[in-house]
Amino acid sequence: MIDLDRTDADAGRVVLTVSGEVDVFSVPRLRAAMGDVVGAADVVVDLGGVTFCDSSVLRLLVDAQRDSAAAGHRLEVARPSPVVRDLFEVSGLRGVLHVVA
Repeated sequence: MIDLDRTDADAGRVVLTVSGEVDVFSVPRLRAAMGDVVGAADVVVDLGGVTFCDSSVLRLLVDAQRDSAAAGHRLEVARPSPVVRDLFEVSGLRGVLHVVA
């Protein structure tokens, strides 16, 4: 189960703060939340509160980054928790996604 919080940081920038377990069962909820803003604004996905993460989130983030770029916007992954960082390292996506501390 994940908790989501959306903050409209400023004009054209939205922060989605995610906490809890992100897995195949909770990714649809995150996808829906991101679908409302990806391509319409710059998006920061704050994963600092994620306690578990499986590979289902990887596809979502890569697709969202591609869609954002195609629309002239940026998607950033902020403050990835240790479990998220480990998943990025193992998958080789750390250098593909825009990850900020």
